[in-house]
Amino acid sequence: MLTLERINAATAGFRAVFLKAYDGFKPDWTSIAMEVESSSASETYEHLTGLPGMREMIGEVKLQELATAGFTITNKEWESTVQVKRAHIERDTLGLYRPNMAELATNARNHPSVLVAELLNNGFTALDYTGKAFFALAKKYNPLDVSKGAATFDTLGSGALTAPNFVIARTALRKRADAKGLNLNLGRKLLLVVPPALEETANKLATAELLNTGAGAETNTLRGTFDVQVINGLTSDTAWFLFDIGREIKPLVVQFEVRPEFVAADDPKSTHVVLQKVFLYQAYGRWNAGYGMSLLAWGSPGT
Repeated sequence: MLTLERINAATAGFRAVFLKAYDGFKPDWTSIAMEVESSSASETYEHLTGLPGMREMIGEVKLQELATAGFTITNKEWESTVQVKRAHIERDTLGLYRPNMAELATNARNHPSVLVAELLNNGFTALDYTGKAFFALAKKYNPLDVSKGAATFDTLGSGALTAPNFVIARTALRKRADAKGLNLNLGRKLLLVVPPALEETANKLATAELLNTGAGAETNTLRGTFDVQVINGLTSDTAWFLFDIGREIKPLVVQFEVRPEFVAADDPKSTHVVLQKVFLYQAYGRWNAGYGMSLLAWGSPGT
């Protein structure tokens, strides 16, 4: 028999399974994307073109202006809904649905990783705040500067994932300066991001004692100098990415207006219960991801 107590117990049990799975799943996007709280339908970020360096104080304090260029990330609504038959609640055969509730939670927790993978997949063509692709040549520090001599930087490389090409990317990050020529001191904590097809190559570069070259086996001087992360959602088998992740600010942004939450439509008098004899349980939220500080990034299509 369907009773309010039985319905409440089912909902409470499903919520407990959802929360346990949600808290127990560790997403992989947090290493390259900074987490931002959103209080509206969209958020506009003002990118700083470079923090002012220290200077000897001679006379009065010199005020240094920071040029800004705004970029906006608009939140989107996301949901995933599971139906539970009324008969199963009446018979208390709810163990069948516990894996579904756990999957609701893990899929919701992991979804920003899907968005981050899409950003990287599109990074050679999709525009960021500079008006150029996230991975591109001659990107302006300040896109509002229309002068011929406007300072630029490169985030696009070429070539397959090899030790020499990795060194080129690492060197580019270490030498990277701000708009005024002040070195940004990058490269202290590097993360190599690759698709599954490059996992073995990346791990060899990161951990092998010796690397085979045309002249034979040589000591791997890259060993232990960077970490590797494999993102399954990367669609190119050749593209690879190098990021500096040693700062509070990250190359990408994930913003949450409403974090994934468990929603129950379990009123026995509701239309879907009366007509379809099902209760509905849902993971719902509002969030999105976007490009952030491309100064911390380097990417190669691998060709």
